Amino acid sequence: MRVSLWMSVGAMAALTAVACTHSEDKKTAAAPSPTAVAKPPAVAAAAAASPAAAASPGDASQEEGDEILMVWAEAEPDEGTPPLQVQLKADVSGGVGERKIKWEFGDGSAASSDLNPTHKYEKPGTYRASVEVSDGSGDSDSDYVDIEVNGE
Repeated sequence: MRVSLWMSVGAMAALTAVACTHSEDKKTAAAPSPTAVAKPPAVAAAAAASPAAAASPGDASQEEGDEILMVWAEAEPDEGTPPLQVQLKADVSGGVGERKIKWEFGDGSAASSDLNPTHKYEKPGTYRASVEVSDGSGDSDSDYVDIEVNGE
């Protein structure tokens, strides 16, 4: 009984993902194989009470779109001399419903709601461009990229 209890605890832990704030901290979890495994009574009871919460990736009962919302920020180039034109990119996965995007460029200029905006940095300095994404369920995630604008 102990082995099956710990196996079910481990399986539940493997299905739980934590959203981080920086792309180096975000790990992609390997999905368990979809082979059929008998669920212990406690897990079966939890699945009956909340099918979406207890469903494994291989279960047909899992609703589409209930993945955890995650975003990664990228910049090209991420360093150079002024004026530096930077193409920012938000790589978004998961979430439910409509997504809202907000980019802050770190230089005091107005924010952008574009998914992949371009921005021109006029003065030397180190700037942190950050992106926050929220979805229709109220879930959100954020990430940032540092941009180095070297003196002339």
